[in-house]
Amino acid sequence: MSVSRSLSSCVLAACMSACATSAQVALEAHPVSVQRPAREPGCAFEVFEEREPPRPYAELGTLAVTGNEYLGAQGRKALLQETACLMGADAVLLPRPLERKVAGGQRVREYEARFVAWTDVPARVASSDEPPPLHQRPPPTAQEGYLIIPVDPEWTGESVGTVEREVKPADGAKR
Repeated sequence: MSVSRSLSSCVLAACMSACATSAQVALEAHPVSVQRPAREPGCAFEVFEEREPPRPYAELGTLAVTGNEYLGAQGRKALLQETACLMGADAVLLPRPLERKVAGGQRVREYEARFVAWTDVPARVASSDEPPPLHQRPPPTAQEGYLIIPVDPEWTGESVGTVEREVKPADGAKR
């Protein structure tokens, strides 16, 4: 084997080994059967590993989760925390992971996390403190002598909030 080929093999093995030592999360697009409002950051949720929950549920979505062999139950729950709260999930179902060895003899575990919401309790509704989406709001109106100027000159981005400034007529303009 040539020196350059040997060196490239070592670099590849080091890269794969480095990837295997840290927990990783990757998102795959899957159809969503139910939509729920997001919950507060750090919300409480249950994790069911390799078993079905004892309650009826509806699936909110799935997420591919990859971690190493040292990532325990608490580590998996911490990885899923932010996504579970953003999806409004009551629980996460983790089936038996697919396990494979990588360079250096370490094991990588791949999970297909399923986020679910209980159907035997009333669904949470979005908090009324949040303003409705822009497309549901009435167009803004200005008081006499004021103009409404969008924040984004192209008006392509979502703009929340308003700023009012008085517009003084130019000299010689009709009053």
